[in-house]
Amino acid sequence: MQNHIYLYPNLVKVRKKVCTQYQLAELIGISQQEISRYERGEVKAPINYVRDVAEVCNVSVDYILGLSRDTTDMLSKDDFELLEIYDKLSSENKAKLIERAETLLEMQSKE
Repeated sequence: MQNHIYLYPNLVKVRKKVCTQYQLAELIGISQQEISRYERGEVKAPINYVRDVAEVCNVSVDYILGLSRDTTDMLSKDDFELLEIYDKLSSENKAKLIERAETLLEMQSKE
């Protein structure tokens, strides 16, 4: 048995954060046993499977392959959208947004 899991360092991690093997199998139309074989490295997972996992788990294929810049955390769709907006702001408006966010966080902790 060859272990191909090293080709996809985050494959199991992203799936486990979102669903079980059985749930993923139902969502993408393959058997749970096939997913198990991919995750154990018995069979090399095809790229269409990696793409399907990325879509279901709301991450990039690059993340699953370990190619993205930050592989320590996955961003949710909302987090990513917020970062895109933040990136478009001027330096002055970024500072204002941080101040407002800190105020909201203080208010939230008092609730």
